[in-house]
Amino acid sequence: MALTLTGLPYTIFTDIISRLSATEAILCQRISRAFREALTRNDLCISLILTHFPRSLEGRRLRQLLRTGELGALERGDWAAVFARLARRYFHLGNAVPWKVVKVPVLKDDKRLRGVTPWNRFLSLNGKTAPFHFWDPVWTVAEAEGLLVYPAPMGEDVGFRARDLETGVEVDVPFDMSGKIVRRVRISHGILMVEWCEQQPSRAGNGDAAIHRHYATAYIVRRIGLWDGVIPRRDGQVSAYSWAFEFLCECKIHHLGLPINHQDRFFSTHNATHYVVYTWQAARSPWEDEPLERLTIWEFGNPSTYRPSQDPFGTANRDDSGPRIIRSMTNGQLREWAIRQSDTPALRVMAIDDCTWDAARGSACGHVFFTEEEHRWSAGPHSSSNPPRLHRVKTTGIPLIGEGPRWVDDCGGGGGVNLPFCCDGRWARRLAGTDDNVYDASDESLGVGIEKSWNNNHSHTWPGRAPCWRHDDWPYVTLSEVFDAAAGVRVIARECFMLETLSVHIRPKIRIQGIGESGAKFTARGTTMSRTSRRRKRRTRRPSAARSGSGSSNGSSSSTTSHQTPDGNETAAASSSSSNSGKGGVTTQGPDGQEVQFADDVWPEMMAKGFICGDERWLVGEDAKGDVTIIVF
Repeated sequence: MALTLTGLPYTIFTDIISRLSATEAILCQRISRAFREALTRNDLCISLILTHFPRSLEGRRLRQLLRTGELGALERGDWAAVFARLARRYFHLGNAVPWKVVKVPVLKDDKRLRGVTPWNRFLSLNGKTAPFHFWDPVWTVAEAEGLLVYPAPMGEDVGFRARDLETGVEVDVPFDMSGKIVRRVRISHGILMVEWCEQQPSRAGNGDAAIHRHYATAYIVRRIGLWDGVIPRRDGQVSAYSWAFEFLCECKIHHLGLPINHQDRFFSTHNATHYVVYTWQAARSPWEDEPLERLTIWEFGNPSTYRPSQDPFGTANRDDSGPRIIRSMTNGQLREWAIRQSDTPALRVMAIDDCTWDAARGSACGHVFFTEEEHRWSAGPHSSSNPPRLHRVKTTGIPLIGEGPRWVDDCGGGGGVNLPFCCDGRWARRLAGTDDNVYDASDESLGVGIEKSWNNNHSHTWPGRAPCWRHDDWPYVTLSEVFDAAAGVRVIARECFMLETLSVHIRPKIRIQGIGESGAKFTARGTTMSRTSRRRKRRTRRPSAARSGSGSSNGSSSSTTSHQTPDGNETAAASSSSSNSGKGGVTTQGPDGQEVQFADDVWPEMMAKGFICGDERWLVGEDAKGDVTIIVF
């Protein structure tokens, strides 16, 4: 009997298949039933996942199971489905084409949702202007957990809902919006924080000067169920899971209250143990020379049922183990720490260390960070009278408790036409030979030590670093970025205001870094690809099956199919990319290496609030109508 390819010994067959790209291995399942049975074996798919996608979320989870020896979990996992999902995901990432797009309608009610007014600064050049600050979105996403929290339009009984991005299942958030105005919502470190104020003012005033009591309500977010939503089961059984929200505590944002106007503002941040809020109130009387500023740091403590919103006069008994203020600073103290904003505020965002609790000492630790930004073309009442030469970003960190030290990371740009703009950016470090090469996924990087560096690499994600990515491609301004450091995938949204004033053909772009067109990882030496693909590329440039989507030799085309999901949302699945730059999929050279560009029509669907978030699995933004757009890869 003749020996077939699938009849070869396992090690030889695995070595042959591993020389193909992931997309080629998936397409080989169409050859025959024997090939499909051989290519969907769990042991083979595990080897292919470790070969092609070691840095993916599923690849990291697989390596963890192998290290800990959890044979039961390995046997239960459907690794053929995982490999097919990863091949699909990285093919669409590499071509900057969505696999499907989900629209989530969002409540639009100015009486219930009134965000905090951004600074009155904008970019101005040659008589044209562009936004420099955006309003905060009314929704929030926990990237690692894949959970979207948003205000749902449900008639009179409006409320927040939590949507699982993997399954599409939604649950209610136990936050009662009756009689309240939501100012901001944010989920981080397993804590959902809803900042709100009372609809009825506590003190009357002239016009917008009426004072409203402001509060922040915190909930602990937990996943209920045995399945973590990452590895599907081999037996086909769907492991049900849901989400639960447990009330943690309630904090006062300001001891007296704030008016709902366009003059007063507040910024905040939180982690699992602490909540930090900074308030800025404009001077209102002739004897007030400068704005009133205050920084308040809360420690959550144990869950507490006490709600200050139900006790405005403070007469009820409080739980001493609940939230408490551990630090409060006003104008003079903020000036000593060099974080006072005064009349020309430059504060862009606040952040806090991931861990700010020392269990051994039983006290707070870590820093809270103020990130400030100034631009050469900034204009408006809040702009500095002494702008920087080009673009400056600065992060200042102060300890939660104690008197020091203070952390400062200041990047004022510099350089010229033929020099790197940012002296601290990834581009400059790579030219100097000191880049830690977070995009490298070569065969040598599969060790345990390197994998720990994938998960624990804070060189670009630590909040104490100045956001040099804002000007990494000057004169473009990077409005927002999604950086999945563990997976080595980065999505950037850039806009060049200077060139847009010169030509109407210059459009903002959303691009992906770290992925090749076939889903292979970019490395410092180029693009990783199968040996077959390398030989094919040396011989001639043929359209591969991965690019055409059908295996034919015709040119690349773009097509989408739409259908209704069970919850009624419209989805669109894209089958391939296009060679037309306006339709996406074009690879260009960026400051950090090669970048793959999305289609032009993706920008208005994602960047209405100048903000995107997500990871290697999906991208979340807001369209011009105010609804949430979810791009799934």
